[in-house]
Amino acid sequence: MRKYKQIDLAKQRIKILLNYALKYYKINKQFSKNCVYHAYKIKTRFNLKFPKDFRSLYCKSCFNLLLPPDGARIRIEGKGKKIKIITTCLECGRVIRKEIERKIY
Repeated sequence: MRKYKQIDLAKQRIKILLNYALKYYKINKQFSKNCVYHAYKIKTRFNLKFPKDFRSLYCKSCFNLLLPPDGARIRIEGKGKKIKIITTCLECGRVIRKEIERKIY
């Protein structure tokens, strides 16, 4: 099979696996975690990227979905122009900090 066909097939499989992970998260967390892990393996094999809306939805160390209240704790700190969003994975304890600048009119 040609390389571009393999890449197209890999993109389709990644989308399917990520949709399964989001759909079955409440029912079976381990299945969801396995879906994210396999999508990550496909992504690294073909040097692809996750969709933009999914990049911040999983923990990079344990592949757990960061959906509150079961998978993550999200705190918002700061006032004024700079706001920090701090997400903590409840499975492994990894802390993800993201700083956002707010436009003040």
